[in-house]
Amino acid sequence: MSVPPEWQFDIEVRPPGWSFPAGKSWLAGWIFAGESRFVTDLRAWIDGRPFLGLPGLPKPGLDEKFLHRPGPPYSGWVIQVEPHRGAALLRLEARDPTGTWTEFFRTAITVAADAPVCPPPAPLSGRLPELVPTLLRLRTQRPRTPWAALADEVVSAALSVPLNSLPNPPFHGALEEPRDTGWLRYGRLSMSGWLAHRTEKIKRLTALADAVQESPILHGLARPDIGGVFADLPGREHSQFVGHVDLPANQSAPALLKIFAELENGEKHLAFAQRFTPRVIAGADTPLPPLSKQIFAKALWALRGSAGRHGLPTGSPGALLAAARAAWAAYVAEAPAKVRRHRAAPLPAVSGPADETPLRVLVVTHNLNFEGAPWFIFELARFLARQPGGSVRVLSPQEGPMRRVFEEAGMPVEVVNLSAALAATSAGEFDPALHAAVKTDWSQVDLLVANTMVSFWAVQLAAAARKPSLLYVHESSSVRRFFEPLLAPALFPLVEAAFHAATRVVFTADSSRTVFDYLDEGNFRLLPSWVDVARIDAFAAAHEKAALRRKHGLDPAAMLLVNIGSICERKGQHIYLRAAELLRQELQFTYPGKKIQWVMVGARPGVYLDTLKQEAALHGLDNVVFLPESGEIFDFYRLADVFVCTSFEESFPRVLLESAAFRLPIVSTNVNGIAEMLAPDEAWFTAPGDRYQLAEAVKAALAAHFAGDTSRAERARAAIVRRFHEADSLPQHAALARAAARRS
Repeated sequence: MSVPPEWQFDIEVRPPGWSFPAGKSWLAGWIFAGESRFVTDLRAWIDGRPFLGLPGLPKPGLDEKFLHRPGPPYSGWVIQVEPHRGAALLRLEARDPTGTWTEFFRTAITVAADAPVCPPPAPLSGRLPELVPTLLRLRTQRPRTPWAALADEVVSAALSVPLNSLPNPPFHGALEEPRDTGWLRYGRLSMSGWLAHRTEKIKRLTALADAVQESPILHGLARPDIGGVFADLPGREHSQFVGHVDLPANQSAPALLKIFAELENGEKHLAFAQRFTPRVIAGADTPLPPLSKQIFAKALWALRGSAGRHGLPTGSPGALLAAARAAWAAYVAEAPAKVRRHRAAPLPAVSGPADETPLRVLVVTHNLNFEGAPWFIFELARFLARQPGGSVRVLSPQEGPMRRVFEEAGMPVEVVNLSAALAATSAGEFDPALHAAVKTDWSQVDLLVANTMVSFWAVQLAAAARKPSLLYVHESSSVRRFFEPLLAPALFPLVEAAFHAATRVVFTADSSRTVFDYLDEGNFRLLPSWVDVARIDAFAAAHEKAALRRKHGLDPAAMLLVNIGSICERKGQHIYLRAAELLRQELQFTYPGKKIQWVMVGARPGVYLDTLKQEAALHGLDNVVFLPESGEIFDFYRLADVFVCTSFEESFPRVLLESAAFRLPIVSTNVNGIAEMLAPDEAWFTAPGDRYQLAEAVKAALAAHFAGDTSRAERARAAIVRRFHEADSLPQHAALARAAARRS
């Protein structure tokens, strides 16, 4: 056993002489892996049986000694084990952020003769359907790691006995989410439950799902049902908590969530510990490898070998074969769809005599918020309405401030209530509810234009009325992944059917088109998006930066990093906040006397915004500014010094086109269609969800700004003007609309 020299640890709670009585026993202590390394998980092996512990517990005094500040990371840990009769060896292992387990302690043990015998493990055949996809995804993550090592990691995790923890009196409470499964949206785990203390006031709740990033949780929300069980519990009526915590992409499974309660008297207690299996429902997920019988066979062989090394029986040949077939079927269903070679269809002709046939268009947009997709469809609708004889009406299932924008441009808006249809659990329920909610005179419609995949229902209505349609898809997530939290699974085929029913399905990013390639029946089209360069140049010339800053309550003399977009998990503003926290002290030393502010434009009420504000307050980030969604979005491009995009998922974001047109330096995640917009020498790119990469990119952009280096911004401006000028792009979209209306 070779322990890294910088590691320090102690086992403070253990049985005398390492002689275990029958039943469960506790081990506890602390471990410090060095200033540049930390422990993400901990487990004990009793002979060949693994027991997961609870690492990362506060250890007052020691945390300050090692870190020269309070944690996290915290150094304390506990493990509960139940040695079996005849067990002879105990080993302790710690996991680091790379996923590597390191043994740091081993000792011979004895166990009481009346202890239970070693329980027989379940056979491999019963676990195979869940182990195969886990191993295949791990192989995608770490392709250079030998199959045997990956299989051992998967099998040992499956065999591990988890340790959970519930509140002990005088705490009372329940963790309602997550349970055995934790749902992830854009790298964040949602949590909810309730907690109260019988004698003390709870000052705050925080959560950890990795070793270092402790997130605040909203606590004190109304919870009226607790009084029926704990009628005399102080604080019961406002004991609800909700929140989110970041989950690292390489997090081991089962993952561990810890929730801590801080009391008014200064004490900090572990309130909940919950092991769970992460399941991604939105955002990037580690994909399975492309479908391959050879890869599948290697996975099966590796798991069988690991089972032998762990003393795991394989099961009967018949059971093993049935399990292998089930695992193969799951692999076939979830493997990335084979992307067919895409041949871009000829674009509609836009030269020659103008087509002046009147075109009556019904535009359906998924909402009327100040967001990129509604602005996109507004500009297209306005262009169509200005064509000879053109007219546009707008339909939306959600009210919003864009109604005024459409109506002031002469396009009437109708809002319909689709709640009954979208709550349906079958196609038989959905269709009549949809037709009851939407009453449209289709005789006055020549073409339907549906905006975003969420407007799939409008394509179905047009098809039923025998009217042509365009479906503009801005999403870069598969149908089933995107709609899992929104619709009943029985409705997913209806969404996919809309791709077939639409006369044309239009994408502005090839990366988005690829996601839906399996639905292409020859009606997919790829058309460039656009930016109104002339309007942007006129606005910039007419508005002075300092005046716009005063208008919005911002410091005219500050250096402003600006993030524009609806504040929501998909846009990743929590990563933006993390970078602000990481760089707070460094930027003060690097640029003394310079006021640098992190501005977020797009605030909308909700738990996500509340948690961001609470976290900013908790870390003393007085240089972070939240501003509401605005129809005056050009103001914020003009007043910004650097534009920052932290999105986890984007198709072809107009904010990047517009920020480039405003000659702003750009820091952005490099996801989906963004790589089709800008080159690496035109912006500073980062991986989504990586606060460290984002911090480094922001530092580089700031260095260029203070040095007066505008070369990237100028190259970005030239590229988007050359490729996405509205004078070139909008006529192509209008020509496609006319061709679709003629069904040609």
